[in-house]
Amino acid sequence: MLTIKNKNEVIFIQLNSILYIQADGNYCNIYLVDGGVINTLTYQRAEIARMMDEQLSKECRKQFVLLGRSYLINTSYVLRIQPSKQLLTFSVNSFGTCNKTNIKATSKALNILMEEIDKLSSETKET
Repeated sequence: MLTIKNKNEVIFIQLNSILYIQADGNYCNIYLVDGGVINTLTYQRAEIARMMDEQLSKECRKQFVLLGRSYLINTSYVLRIQPSKQLLTFSVNSFGTCNKTNIKATSKALNILMEEIDKLSSETKET
């Protein structure tokens, strides 16, 4: 669980409910697998990543990978990476349905993401 506090509230978020986090200036929007969005966070993406590093075990933290400067994505839901189309597709299966969500990113960022996911996959196979 990730706990995010600000002056007005405390938010408790289950890790498996986070699809991705998107930076928007001095704010972050947290996109959830159920389609919801938490968009009242007055934290930059780097601050959210720092909170995750502090609060989560190394194993849990590994499933979240940076994508460029704007995104922190949950690799558990990545379905397709298409650098040539500058497109990342997530797939969320729930209650017998399959919902897909796309985000745009640079080809370079998507290629780096593919390398990170390959590295994580290799580490998982070794253990």
